[in-house]
Amino acid sequence: MPAIRLPWRQILAGGAIAYAACVPSVSARELQEAPGCRNSKNQHRLELEQKFELNGIRVFYTQSGPHALYSNADINRNGVPDIVEDAALHLDTVRQIFNRNGFRDPLTSPRFRQAESIDIDFMNFDVYSPEITDKRGLSFSAVIRYPGSRIRADKCSISMAINSALKGNHERVKDFLIPHELFHLYQYGYTMFRASWFLEGMAKWAEWVTLAENDRNSKLWSTPLPSSLQELNEQVFLNPNPYDVRHFWNRLAELIKKKEFPMIIPPELRDRKFADGTPVIKDNIWRGRSLMLKILEGLDAEDDVVGQEKNLPPYAWANEDQRAAIHNPRLMKIVQRALASYSISGAEVKQFLAIDLGQAQ
Repeated sequence: MPAIRLPWRQILAGGAIAYAACVPSVSARELQEAPGCRNSKNQHRLELEQKFELNGIRVFYTQSGPHALYSNADINRNGVPDIVEDAALHLDTVRQIFNRNGFRDPLTSPRFRQAESIDIDFMNFDVYSPEITDKRGLSFSAVIRYPGSRIRADKCSISMAINSALKGNHERVKDFLIPHELFHLYQYGYTMFRASWFLEGMAKWAEWVTLAENDRNSKLWSTPLPSSLQELNEQVFLNPNPYDVRHFWNRLAELIKKKEFPMIIPPELRDRKFADGTPVIKDNIWRGRSLMLKILEGLDAEDDVVGQEKNLPPYAWANEDQRAAIHNPRLMKIVQRALASYSISGAEVKQFLAIDLGQAQ
């Protein structure tokens, strides 16, 4: 197997293989200026009077009122709605897999060091915010606490929200929705850059962590990388549908699949089942992990450079600074350098790496 630079080290001890994560260095300025825990009195969340907990994950929901779950099915009759239990189980499973494969848990990132838990809030998006009624899920980048809320115990947390009223969301919770929204929290923990082609496209790739890649649509993985600046602008930077940029990220993952060690799945997770008995983990394939981690670590370092150049506080960039198109060439150079480190031959990779980003949009 080709020698590759991994984000973790293999340590042989007594015949077992352990993996030690290499934690990126954190500057004193980052630690000093890490955002505090903001107080909130968001009435929508305070209406969620029921709670389910699993391994540091808290799920808040209600079975009555405007935010009521659209389904209260409880197949295993344990008193917890299946959609709630399945969401917590899936998040805990995916989080452990992300972490064991080298990704830095959001709660250990300097940005979120005040947070004590990852929360899921089931809310009716029609009521919460009329502009997002068609969305299935959201993720948030602020550390929040709810003073005076007994059920939330004044704990600081980072969170995602799942649309409690959108029919069919239970099935989505069991396949792509939880990995997608959770990966956004990982992205937020690494970098302040929020270009939609990066956030949504890479999160679409991350959905495959527990899905069955063997049953995938081959077209999702076979679209060639851009070979010119025009194609890069059209397919990636200026793509009107940022979710469609998944073809770009999936192709990167496909190209480096032979350069990776096997995916790590903790043995205790392999036989996990959702409430209806279907497996949580569909197969043991999740290609592209080491490349995506290199890219996130590169972005982690690059936003420090931008912050110093523009005198931006480490975790308090204005929204326009986070999403500014002027950063696109910087971000793509990180991708090019990471891919180049695998020394993959062939015209497709060579042409992509040769794109001059000087005139990029």
